[in-house]
Amino acid sequence: YGVSVQNHSYGTGIENYYGPEALAYDLQISNSNDLVHVFSAGNSGNQAASSGRYSGIIGFANLTGQFKMAKNIITVGATDSFNIVGPASSRGPAYDGKIKPELVALGEDGSSGSAALSSGVVAVMQDAYRTLSGGNLPPASLVKALLVNNADDIGTTGPDYQSGFGALNAARSLENLIAANYVL
Repeated sequence: YGVSVQNHSYGTGIENYYGPEALAYDLQISNSNDLVHVFSAGNSGNQAASSGRYSGIIGFANLTGQFKMAKNIITVGATDSFNIVGPASSRGPAYDGKIKPELVALGEDGSSGSAALSSGVVAVMQDAYRTLSGGNLPPASLVKALLVNNADDIGTTGPDYQSGFGALNAARSLENLIAANYVL
């Protein structure tokens, strides 16, 4: 049906491992490199994983679902209107220590709203790229790179396991896409 962005605003319990679903999402994107998957981080930020490397550490490594450990997806946490990450927003790291969530966005109802908002921004970016490139979609990796590199750093300076690379900045991401400030 030509679907190019999928919003995944759901979760399971806290799972801190790379499982079969994470592998399946990574393979799917590898095989269809213009498909972007956006996942909510979850709303278990004040809980602890019961197993895995980070077991028992409250407020750390509590993403809801092993599928959110995939490296080729975008995982989004929640902020309020002041760009403050809510205590319920699930945090990283991923099972292997990589930064998760990659981004945070407004989601006063939790990370489901943040993921939906971010998915909308991805769709706008894909439409702009399609218009500029004669009908082609951008690679998922380009969309993710633009979003991550144009995010507004919030909280702790630099990337962290609470706010990822920062708060979603739709305008700057789109401006740099339109200006072709990237190398493929």
